[in-house]
Amino acid sequence: MYFHYAPLFRDKTLKRKNPIILALMFIGLLGLTSCGGSATVETTGDQGATESARLEPPEQYANLTNPYAGDQDAEAEGEILYQADCSSCHGPAGRGDGSAAGGLDPKPQNLAANQGMLSDAYLYWRISEGGLMEPFYSVMPSWRGILDEEHIWQLISFLRTLKG
Repeated sequence: MYFHYAPLFRDKTLKRKNPIILALMFIGLLGLTSCGGSATVETTGDQGATESARLEPPEQYANLTNPYAGDQDAEAEGEILYQADCSSCHGPAGRGDGSAAGGLDPKPQNLAANQGMLSDAYLYWRISEGGLMEPFYSVMPSWRGILDEEHIWQLISFLRTLKG
């Protein structure tokens, strides 16, 4: 399984934390695979996208909106982040068919198909907190602390350009 963690090396202060973060992510992956961690919420099909769209983000995320919506520079920066950090699972075009997706249960969401159903707040929540939580139980890492707020919004700006 291949994961690209380029953002971990962007900030010199994170270089010292990098082995710890990677070790924790690895332990989480092992725990999920050994426990048979799976769910039907996050799938590549339309049903998974519909179920996700019904989930409301926690209060701390509920009213967030993308300050970079429609900003082409933000979309370009977001695409760089996406290709470096997300495409191995979600695929280069966001269809949930990345090179690492085959071994994942649940499968990564088809981001291209569900952009109209997911709010900015939901996407910010999911990127920030990852999937190692109820009800998702996926191996998607938490990007909070790795990506700053601006980078998460740029990533969301790019996601909005994906076509199903």
